[in-house]
Amino acid sequence: MSSNHRVPAALLILFQSTALLHADEPAPWRDYVIACLDTLIERGTDVYGPKKTPLMMSVIDVRTMDSPEKPDLVDSMIRFEGRLHRRGERGSNLWNDQPTLRAMYQVSRATGKGKYSKAADDYIRFALKTCRKENGLLAWGSHIHWDCYRDRAGGDRDGRGPHEILIHQAAWPEMYRLDPKAVKEQADLIWKWHVHDHERGRHNRHDDGAPGADFPFSGGSYIQAFAFMHSVTPGDTEYLHRAKLVADWHWRHRNKKTNLVAFVPANMYSDSKPSHFYGSTFASAITGPLASQLLRSYQLTGDKHFREMALSYLLAYDKYGWDEKARTFVGMLNLDGSVTTRDQVPDEMKSQLAGQAKEPDPGYSVPPIGPVDIWPTTIYPLDFPLTTAQTVLYAWEETPASEFKTRTALLRMAQHWAIAIEGALPPATGPTFRKTFTAALPESRETGGTYANNYGRAISFFVHLYRAAGEKRYLKLAENLAQEAIDQLFVETEIVLAQGKVKKYGLFRGHPAKPYYEAGNGVGFLLLALLELDQPDKKSPGAF
Repeated sequence: MSSNHRVPAALLILFQSTALLHADEPAPWRDYVIACLDTLIERGTDVYGPKKTPLMMSVIDVRTMDSPEKPDLVDSMIRFEGRLHRRGERGSNLWNDQPTLRAMYQVSRATGKGKYSKAADDYIRFALKTCRKENGLLAWGSHIHWDCYRDRAGGDRDGRGPHEILIHQAAWPEMYRLDPKAVKEQADLIWKWHVHDHERGRHNRHDDGAPGADFPFSGGSYIQAFAFMHSVTPGDTEYLHRAKLVADWHWRHRNKKTNLVAFVPANMYSDSKPSHFYGSTFASAITGPLASQLLRSYQLTGDKHFREMALSYLLAYDKYGWDEKARTFVGMLNLDGSVTTRDQVPDEMKSQLAGQAKEPDPGYSVPPIGPVDIWPTTIYPLDFPLTTAQTVLYAWEETPASEFKTRTALLRMAQHWAIAIEGALPPATGPTFRKTFTAALPESRETGGTYANNYGRAISFFVHLYRAAGEKRYLKLAENLAQEAIDQLFVETEIVLAQGKVKKYGLFRGHPAKPYYEAGNGVGFLLLALLELDQPDKKSPGAF
């Protein structure tokens, strides 16, 4: 196998690293996962403050295999949308590590070696007990984390910022196994602080107990938390009621003719003006993060309502969002099914549109007008094309064979996504912030490539499509993407230890043009995808 990009020799020297695998010497994909996890366990835990803890650090320099107190800024202000606290410098973020922890458990099950599950257990157990905000919610998510240099909450507002959990499929079963009381407490605190309307299910991405932005990719996290709690307390219907109430908040804000639902149903700025731009438009945050969380909630509870909502959103997007001429999906739709145009964007938001002489400010939302950006740069865009592509196959796998028409429609949609993703190969910096990004990280002009999470999600999508369609060319696409991800991201560095002993460590960096492993760049998604690719014929949960 060969990749479309190779790491330039100059960068190899800069990173003091060499490729572990050569194209003519294939090895199991999980070998890279194991090498990365071995390094995280030995070199990536919290040894930096007064207390040494089993938490894993969010940023690690692949040249030294240490977590610097002040890493170079590189792409951070673009990737993390002007919010440096999302990077988790100096600290650990249990939320961003959810996919990595799931990979650790999978490796222990696959190899019979308990050290990976033990390290994950130790991390989770400590975080659940110790890493809390004043109101009891965990210090995790997109605003706050645990500052390992000071052994306290850190990030936004010096650790007193909002609790905000977005997108990820949390490892609630593993956390509950370790500390059921703490997990129940977290679910109840989500209900208390995030779901401020207990009659209608209106919720807020922030934990201030007041109206705010009812984003689908935060609402999905609450739905899954409540669904999980119902799965471990099946005789108590309260948690199922909570999950359905939040899910129905979005469902009620759909256009009943098209089944397209508003990206942000409520007006976060004014209760007196219910109609607003994001309240009358659809974006694939609905079909990506929210729909995948609905499907997971269906798995947890067996309640078909969750699956039916996810299916409705997905099939509506395929009907109205697929552009046959352009051979891709559009990023934004009006709820009546028409394509949202630039002219419909309010004047005060027009400066945020992509494709202008002056690029948008990453610190503000960018209406995804036009074709989807397959390889997004920012961590929380409004459109989630790769997550949506994965979710289509997740829905196909959760739909019984007896529902032949639905499965056929989902497989057709997945093949539409395959066309769109193939058309965007090789992975590269997306168009939305290309100039701004390359100015901040000029090495990216030479390396090409994309973030670890983009590689991981695309690999996972093609593995699942291979199983669904039975076509080996999809498996080959997954292998080619995996090989490129390894060529671009995996580095092996020699470190001189005590008494002059030299040891090699392998680690994935978050992007080809930077010298850092970063949890916020989605390395965990790549680890999960490589584990799936290692056994492509075995049913797997997907890199979510």
